[in-house]
Amino acid sequence: MAEVQLFDNKYEFVKELGRGGFGKVFLAKENISNRYVAIKELLNKDEENQQDIIREIQTVARFNHPNIVTYHHHFVQEEQLFLVMEYCSSGSLRDILKEKKTDVSKVLQWIQCLTGALQFVHEKGIIHHDIKPENILFTDNEVIKISDFGIANTGGGTRAYMSPDALFWERQSVKDARVDIYALGVTLLELLTGKNPFSFLSREQIIQLHDKIDFPINQLPNWQQEIILKAINKTPELRFQSMNEFAEAIKAKAVPIIFMKDNIKAGDLAEKAEKALRTKKWLKVGSYLDYAERNFPENVNVLKVYGKYYLRHNKIKKAKEYFEKALRLNPRLDIQKDLGWINLELKNYPSAISLLSDHLHRTPTDYEAYNLLLRCYYETNRYEAAIELAKTILDTNKNLSCFANNSYICSAIQYIGENIYPSDELRVKNNPFIDYNISVVNEEEPTHSFEEDPTLKSKLLFMDYHFNNLSRSTLYILDTTDPHGKIGETDKTIIKIGREGYSCNDLNVSGGTAISRRHCVIINMKNDVWIYDLDSTGTYLNGERIFKKASLIGLNILRIGNIEYTITTDKTKLL
Repeated sequence: MAEVQLFDNKYEFVKELGRGGFGKVFLAKENISNRYVAIKELLNKDEENQQDIIREIQTVARFNHPNIVTYHHHFVQEEQLFLVMEYCSSGSLRDILKEKKTDVSKVLQWIQCLTGALQFVHEKGIIHHDIKPENILFTDNEVIKISDFGIANTGGGTRAYMSPDALFWERQSVKDARVDIYALGVTLLELLTGKNPFSFLSREQIIQLHDKIDFPINQLPNWQQEIILKAINKTPELRFQSMNEFAEAIKAKAVPIIFMKDNIKAGDLAEKAEKALRTKKWLKVGSYLDYAERNFPENVNVLKVYGKYYLRHNKIKKAKEYFEKALRLNPRLDIQKDLGWINLELKNYPSAISLLSDHLHRTPTDYEAYNLLLRCYYETNRYEAAIELAKTILDTNKNLSCFANNSYICSAIQYIGENIYPSDELRVKNNPFIDYNISVVNEEEPTHSFEEDPTLKSKLLFMDYHFNNLSRSTLYILDTTDPHGKIGETDKTIIKIGREGYSCNDLNVSGGTAISRRHCVIINMKNDVWIYDLDSTGTYLNGERIFKKASLIGLNILRIGNIEYTITTDKTKLL
């Protein structure tokens, strides 16, 4: 290198300060002001990646935090990106570790200071991703500062300081502030013991060390050991959940055992709501959740059950809203099946298939998830894949009637125009869905076409997993537009509604061609009543048009053409 080397026509090279995987740093003097600056030369020449780095650093620079190294500006020279930053003349924590002159009280003060700075940036949506002694610097008056935000939110880092979730590039870890908590915990361990037990280990060896919990901390006071073990726990949910919690533990010299009364109450309510959800006691679910949300609006378990509640009632927008809020509070929340289901309803089929497949690799006995995956194939006209999946499940469990039905309708569409009957091994006795679908395929007065709308597929019924118990209830129907209308009742599982004059219907609606021949059906299960629109001229429930399906809870007004019906499973509501 020449004796005098200029950068950006104004910075004179003085000496190299260090180098790493992302580039090298050197000391330079600004000719006009004689100010010393640190300049980082990035090795990565990818323009898109460079622009991401610049955006992140500019964002952090706007914070103007006293414990974050000041970013001055950047320039490009010979296609290399250079970042010009404040020069911290008193070195780094790595230099202090090399000197082996760490004072415990100072170490704890530094960590508390760093937790404050990181809490600040985390609240702004920035995750550092490379906290380590090299990136923690000191000014000439010994102010501690965090540097190298160049890989913030990129998912990079240094292996010996990366949490297990970050090591294996788990999707959620990129935006999870707890990876910084882990890295700061490892830094604290190293400062107090002089050793980083994860140095030079492979990813697998790091996981094994975590499983053994064999760290060189036995000589430290118990409270320091507890804080380190909490900070570097391999499971993010068992670490400190914020930098503030980390700082409070150091201040108190103890890891608080937090069994907050509110958390216990919220957890209890969420558990009761989930149990009621499983048994389809919808009013109880709503009651528990309404109370829980009023009193514990930020509880992840409550938000998750709320999402499941709305998802099971096909209120996709509301379900998505609650799941997204829960994920913001806990990015590692295990709701891949639910997100897959949401994507299915939103017709994002590739995402739905990916999420459901991933869930099934981890939970291979979740038959509801298999049926959702089968529906993805059905909706995307991949009938052979759907039939094969159904056969695989039925070979394992022949009592899952939904797979028998769904295999049948796929076969009926696959071999369009032929009289297809379920084979003996697929035919489940007393399955009203199969009986209904056979009647559609073989109807004498066709209500569908094989080539034009309305199609055969639009009139068939896909059987959701929650209908497997096939337990009926009594449904009460009142023609509201008829002043002399009598309350009708039925315990049929599938109530067919359509244009007057067609024998295939149970409820005939006057109105001529304004009413579809097979207009809609009501699935009448105990505590599980639904209305399905069959690609009709318009079905309205409680003033809103139905697309595909909607659940019926309590008293409901169904409008078809100019005719209105009041529908309920509780006869007293009609009296």
